[in-house]
Amino acid sequence: MGEPSQRRVVIWGHLLLLCVVAVVILAYWLDARGTSLKINNLLLVQPAAIFGLILVALVLPQVFPKVPREDVPDAAQRRKELLEVGRVALLAGAFGIFVFSLETIGFDIATFVFVAVGLYLCGEKKLWVVGTYSAVFSVLVVYGYQALVPYPFPLTIL
Repeated sequence: MGEPSQRRVVIWGHLLLLCVVAVVILAYWLDARGTSLKINNLLLVQPAAIFGLILVALVLPQVFPKVPREDVPDAAQRRKELLEVGRVALLAGAFGIFVFSLETIGFDIATFVFVAVGLYLCGEKKLWVVGTYSAVFSVLVVYGYQALVPYPFPLTIL
C-alpha cells in the first residue's frame, strides 16, 4: 500500500484558545452552581454554559485538519513559528511592564521605552528609526491624552 497523501496536524494556538474558553465556561458555570442551585440563579447561566460547551465541542474537530503531506511544516518552519510566538510573549510582557511603570517612571518615558521595545521586537533594526518614531509617538500621545483626559498623568520629561 502507498503512503497516504494527507496527514492530520494540530493547530496548537486554536486548541489552546478552545481550552481556555472551555475552562472559563466551566469555572463560571460551577461558580454559579456553587452559589445557589435555585432556578432563578441558573435560569440563564446553565443553558448558556451548556450551549457554549457544545459550541466548543463542535469547533474542536477543526483544530485537527487534514493537510497535504507536502504542506506539513518542517523543523525549520516550526522553529520560526516558535520564534514568532516568543516575540508575541515578549511584547505582552513589555506591555505588562509598561502598565506597571506608568506611575513609577512617568507616562512619557514608559511610552517611549514600550514603543521602542515593540518596534525592535517587530523587526526594526535601525536605531535612529526606533528612537525617532518612539519620541514623536510619545510626544503626540502625551499631549493628546492631556488634551482629552483631565487626569494628571505623572510625567518625567514632558
